[in-house]
Amino acid sequence: MTHSLHRRGTIEDLREDYVLMIKYSRDVKIEGAEDKMRQAWEIISHYEQDLENFGNHEPNWDGNELYNMEELKKVNSRIIHAVFKDREKLKACLEEIKNKDLGLSVLISGLYDEVRKVCLEIGLEPHTVNQSLGTHGKTELLPEGETLEIHTMCGHAMISPNLIGHMVKEIDEGNVSSKDAAKKLRRMCDCAIFNPYRAEKLLTKMSVKD
Repeated sequence: MTHSLHRRGTIEDLREDYVLMIKYSRDVKIEGAEDKMRQAWEIISHYEQDLENFGNHEPNWDGNELYNMEELKKVNSRIIHAVFKDREKLKACLEEIKNKDLGLSVLISGLYDEVRKVCLEIGLEPHTVNQSLGTHGKTELLPEGETLEIHTMCGHAMISPNLIGHMVKEIDEGNVSSKDAAKKLRRMCDCAIFNPYRAEKLLTKMSVKD
């Protein structure tokens, strides 16, 4: 899941940031794939109160929340994204998916040591591991510090560093809370792998009112 590989942050912060992705092949479609994906959403819905974000890359842009869990359990999804901050909740969800044995591809992004431990604790051996080798080229053009950490939580770079800076200014002027600012940033990431919990903490750290 390469669009979630380049998240920046300290080890402590990234221990609260796990992205779960479930999908089936475009070319080798398994029988009943859409129904199996709906079953996967049903399992994930058991943890809705523990999720920081979720979606299927087909957002609702009517001004309300980008995704509704009850609707996602009914539609045909080609991909599932869900973001956890709690390792134990991720493990419980992953174990349910394992026991259901849906025959779908399941991927987890996060700190390698933590993800591997979660898998081994429920009797899974990772099939493949992708690791980021860092960012190369004209890195001087990248935003710095916490801005880059927030920016890289949207793997398609839909959250502008300028918008992040604007949100910090709004917080400093008392126009919005860090939590609400993080929610505004979350709406820009339509594939729903952005972690607003981490963003709130980073925005608070960046604010002069901290």
